[in-house]
Amino acid sequence: MNSKLNGLLQIFLWLVCAFHVIVGLGLNLSSGFPQIMAGYYGATVNWTPELLYILKPVGAFMIAIGIMAAAAARDPVGHRSIVYGLVALFVIRGLQRIAFAEEIAGAVAIDSTRNIINAVIFLLLGGVLFLLYGAASKGASTNP
Repeated sequence: MNSKLNGLLQIFLWLVCAFHVIVGLGLNLSSGFPQIMAGYYGATVNWTPELLYILKPVGAFMIAIGIMAAAAARDPVGHRSIVYGLVALFVIRGLQRIAFAEEIAGAVAIDSTRNIINAVIFLLLGGVLFLLYGAASKGASTNP
């Protein structure tokens, strides 16, 4: 195993952890945080009580993803399933941006260029994680 690549992989996973835990907690604990995140994604949202409620379970999932990313960050090669799950999550989110572009534009008014940029970011995150994991785990024996 390449220790420099493993270190980069760990940093990447800790960043994934931090982002997901912070966003998950923010969605659950702050009434203003969803608006901040909407701005981050370039969305214009009609903030109904129903939508604000739905974001709380989404936040719980984000926290859980962050916890799994933390487990993987501590021992990436030993947590191949989690790493590949995160890769799948990023790729699916990127593909959703492309497949549902019209719905996204209609529902939350994200400009098509901004939506494609967001899709590319998700796809790059998945691709970088996939390649970094493959390079860092070369020669290491892992359990599925």
